[in-house]
Amino acid sequence: MLVTGASGFIAQAVVDRLQREDREAITLDRSVPADSGRHAVDHVADLVDVDLDPIVGSVDAVIHLAGTPGVQSSWADGFDLHVRNNLVATQRLCESALRTECQRIVIASSSSVYGSVARGLVDEDRAPTPLSPYGASKAATEHLVGAYAARGLSVIPLRYFTVYGPWQRPDMAIHRMFRAALGGPAFPLRGDGLQARSFTAVDDVAAATVTATRRNLPTGLPINIGGSDVTSLNELLQRIEVLTGRPVPIEQLPAAPGDPARTAANLSRAASLLGWSPSITIDDGLAGQWEWHRAMLRRQADTAQVAASDSADVVKSGAASSVA
Repeated sequence: MLVTGASGFIAQAVVDRLQREDREAITLDRSVPADSGRHAVDHVADLVDVDLDPIVGSVDAVIHLAGTPGVQSSWADGFDLHVRNNLVATQRLCESALRTECQRIVIASSSSVYGSVARGLVDEDRAPTPLSPYGASKAATEHLVGAYAARGLSVIPLRYFTVYGPWQRPDMAIHRMFRAALGGPAFPLRGDGLQARSFTAVDDVAAATVTATRRNLPTGLPINIGGSDVTSLNELLQRIEVLTGRPVPIEQLPAAPGDPARTAANLSRAASLLGWSPSITIDDGLAGQWEWHRAMLRRQADTAQVAASDSADVVKSGAASSVA
C-alpha cells in the first residue's frame, strides 16, 4: 500500500491503522519537516516530477492524501500551487496506475466541493458549488479521476469533512484554539463564530480510508466521510475552555472569503458501501487532541531543560579548564 502526503496528520493516522491491520505501508512525501510525526517517509519525492512507475508498480493500491490544503491560501497567486499539487499530481498518479495496473486509488477530496449547506445534511448527489479556489481544485480533481474511472481505473474519492485530532496542522482552527488556551497567540475568530462544521476525528477518517481500499466499490463514486456532530466555532470555543479549564483568547477579525457558513454530512452512502459510521464524539475527540497538545508541551519543556543542562555543563567545563 502506497500512502502519499505521508507527513500529514491524516496520513500518520492511516499508517497507524494499516500497521494495526498488519498491512505494509510504503510512504511518500515531497518534503519531510522536522516535526513530521511518528512514521518515517520511505520516498522523499514530488509527485509532479518523480518517476512514479517503479513506486506505484510495487503496490496493489494507493491512498492518495498528498496535495495543497487551505481555503485562504488558494486565492490569487496561491491557486497555481493548488492546481499543481492537487490536479497535476493526481493526474500523473492516475496515469502511472493505468500503466502499472495498480488495482485501486483512494483519493482525499473535501467537503469544500459543496460550498455552504443552509440546512439539513448534504449528500453526494448534490452538484458541487465550491466557494473557494481550493474547493474548485478538489471538485476538478474529482472530475479528473472520473475520466480515469471511465477508462477502468478503480478510483474512490472520499470527501473529508473538517478533520481534527493529534498532529493536526498548526494553521487549523482547533489546533489554534488549544495553542491559545496554552498561552500562544490569540485565536483569530473570523466573522461571528456561527460557522458550523461536521468536525471529524482523524482516527475515524483513517478507519474509513483504509476500509475503502478493500471493499468492492463502484469506481469514481464520491463518499462523504464526516462526523456526527455539527458544531459552531463559538460552541467549539466553549467546549475547549471547559475541557482545558482555561480561557481561549480571541482576536476578532472580519469574515474570510470563501468560508462556508455550514457543512453537514449525510453519511448514508458511507454506511451502505463501507459499513462505516463515525465512532468518536466531538467531546472525546477534543479530549484526545488536548492530551496530545499537553504531551507535546511537556516534551518541549523536557527538551529545553536538557538543552539548558547541557549548556550549563559546557560552561562549567570551560571554567574548570581555564582555572587549570
